[in-house]
Amino acid sequence: MISVLVSSFWIDDGKPDILKNCLNSLVGADEVLSLVTHKNTPLGYADAWNRLVSLAKGDYLVFLGDNSIQIKGNLQDLAVKGTVTCPIVNEQQHPFSGFAFCLPRTIYEEFGLYDMRYNNGSHWEDTDLWRTYKVNNVKIKTIESVAFTKLTNGRTIFNIPNSEIRIANNFKAYKEKWGDNLGIN
Repeated sequence: MISVLVSSFWIDDGKPDILKNCLNSLVGADEVLSLVTHKNTPLGYADAWNRLVSLAKGDYLVFLGDNSIQIKGNLQDLAVKGTVTCPIVNEQQHPFSGFAFCLPRTIYEEFGLYDMRYNNGSHWEDTDLWRTYKVNNVKIKTIESVAFTKLTNGRTIFNIPNSEIRIANNFKAYKEKWGDNLGIN
């Protein structure tokens, strides 16, 4: 069973249509859960995703930002036992992207999801998660038969109050945890 989890932060009147377009584009989902927060009562990125995963019933958990539109394939193709998978996004492969990936529940149960020390905003929590998987030898693979387009970059993050400070706080938390400012090679 594939559970799709979509986090949406409504920073302006255009966000409801963006979320609707994302949800309407999905092919192959058995369950779709969306968590919507408002700019006056924002949840941090880590908190929103962790709340969504706690409600999901699927054996495979697909995480999407609300501005992701599925343009190719079937989400069922992302379900690979023992492997975190990523679709093609904007015609590019990504080694791991926090806005479009599929996580087997077994990996989630062993390693968790987003570290709440990054709940200040956005950025670095997905690098931390990717690094956690890499150091624990979790397989990560691109699935080229599934593709998304991401229509709007930065629309949300740079409209959150004090976004630069939030990003800096997450960067500091990352450096404190890993001892450097880079991912692993």
